[in-house]
Amino acid sequence: MLIQAALNGGTTRAEHPGVPLTAGELAGDARAAAERGAQALHLHPRDAAGVQTLDPDYVLAAVAATRAATGLPVGVTTGIWTVDGDVRRRLDLVGRWDGPDRPDYASINMNEPGTEELADLLASLGIMIEAGVWTAEDARLLGAAAFKDRILRVLMEPVDRDQAGAIATAAEAAAELARLGIAARQVHHGYDLATWGVLRAALALGQDIRVGLEDTTVLPDGSVAEGNADLVAAAVELARESGNFR
Repeated sequence: MLIQAALNGGTTRAEHPGVPLTAGELAGDARAAAERGAQALHLHPRDAAGVQTLDPDYVLAAVAATRAATGLPVGVTTGIWTVDGDVRRRLDLVGRWDGPDRPDYASINMNEPGTEELADLLASLGIMIEAGVWTAEDARLLGAAAFKDRILRVLMEPVDRDQAGAIATAAEAAAELARLGIAARQVHHGYDLATWGVLRAALALGQDIRVGLEDTTVLPDGSVAEGNADLVAAAVELARESGNFR
């Protein structure tokens, strides 16, 4: 099974002082997460002001640094919020993610506009796709997408902060994917303390999981994690308890 580390996302230094922002900081955290058991990485590259960006100068630098530090596959966001909702601007920036430092994969949120063109562009660059599914409706959007059979995996990401609600949302979306015949592996994650309930439920189903400061700053007991390595170590422990990780 896969444990993916989501190192930063939109988490701010006010929310956690150790969140990595620069390429060098991401590389250091990636190395520490890999040493604790992470097998793949997910990044939200930041510009010089610490703002999330799709600019190739920052994206390629972040990917190169983390890949060199770990040798692990590295993926990035394509979130529409990084370009203030501008679909054409996103395509222009992603279209320049070329060369040896391009990401191994990128996430596409199914509830955003322009997914088909973005998927085609990523494929033309040799970048694999993680399909971001938040709800059963997102699962249906993926089922209707022309690229549904070309995805690397599904990112199952219920946004509920309530643990029971998050687990139920993920289960509903997973059931919809099964009904639609989408058999790609799923990487489940949650947010805040609900993260840990979502991960336990996913592990019980034999699915892959994701954790990191993008998703939560707290450990299963509610205490604040020192950083990404602590969170990955806690996820590995859960996976071992489930019998799905060695």
